Amino acid sequence: MNFLLSKLNATFRDKKAYFFIVLIMFCLGISFGLYTVKYMGASDRKDLISYFSSFTNSIGSQPINYGTLLFEVIKKNILIIIPIFVLGLTFFGAPVILILDLLKGFTLGYTFSFMVTTFEGKGVGLALVSIIPQNLIYIPCFIALSVISLSMSTEKLKGKFFKQIKSKDPFLDGVLNKLIGILVLFAIGIVIETYVSPSLIKFVAQKFYL
Repeated sequence: MNFLLSKLNATFRDKKAYFFIVLIMFCLGISFGLYTVKYMGASDRKDLISYFSSFTNSIGSQPINYGTLLFEVIKKNILIIIPIFVLGLTFFGAPVILILDLLKGFTLGYTFSFMVTTFEGKGVGLALVSIIPQNLIYIPCFIALSVISLSMSTEKLKGKFFKQIKSKDPFLDGVLNKLIGILVLFAIGIVIETYVSPSLIKFVAQKFYL
């Protein structure tokens, strides 16, 4: 355990600038999401409330189709994981990776803020059980994947424009093992989002919304 913690600390120190940039973009995205809800127009808010109310009624009264849900959750995560990894293989990928970090943060901030503010406090429970459990795993994985991809993209950039620099980034040693570890954690998050969060959402919906 101490060895693992020391490795994580060494990794953070080695790439703290990348971690900092990714966190900044992610937090900016959350802030933009929060403010978007705050200044949302009345008609847009009404449409979302109507949709959200029908959603809570549906999930609270109907059985959960875990097969369909699992497919949708996997698809949603693949649409995040693959673009970030592929962009890491290109010399121009770094700015786009940061934009994806921003969008991920925006989605979380928007969703959480909408649930909490729209239903005058009653949405706090639903926001917590629908967003927090899986994202306790997703967010660190997302940040780690972004840092790895930024490092890979930077190496590609150096190789293209600074060919005299031959030293390899030691952070990328064993990158395959790092990626496998991230994918395993993502899989755990997918299981939680598919089989744990829906039951919690169903319980909260039945308790407070039906």
